[in-house]
Amino acid sequence: MNRLPVIPCGVALIRREKDFLISQRNPEDTFGSYWEFPGGKKNPEETFEQCVVREVREELGVEITPERKYMEIRRRHRERVVWLNFYLCAYVSGIPRPLDCQKVRWTPVHELKDFRFPPANETVIRSLVKNYG
Repeated sequence: MNRLPVIPCGVALIRREKDFLISQRNPEDTFGSYWEFPGGKKNPEETFEQCVVREVREELGVEITPERKYMEIRRRHRERVVWLNFYLCAYVSGIPRPLDCQKVRWTPVHELKDFRFPPANETVIRSLVKNYG
């Protein structure tokens, strides 16, 4: 039996009081134009914490500090497994801007459910609303 490749990803849950920073994926991406928490594929030589810092810097131009791992979700997508590692992060500096996405915005936690996110995000959004709503 062939095992599916696992794609490790770091995802930043960047909180400012009761708002979270979300971005809209580019139209040509998988789940194009869906909203997401910023992040991406982890490079082999970096930790998940280093991954979220790098990805947020590249995608949004802001500096963050990962505070703690929040949860992880493994979801099969086509012929691979996407391993999402969510980290609660403190916003440090910079003005969020869409460097590698369509839009970026601070969103009140109770409004996250009103945006179209990829299905793998449903569990984390329910948890954030419960814990920070």
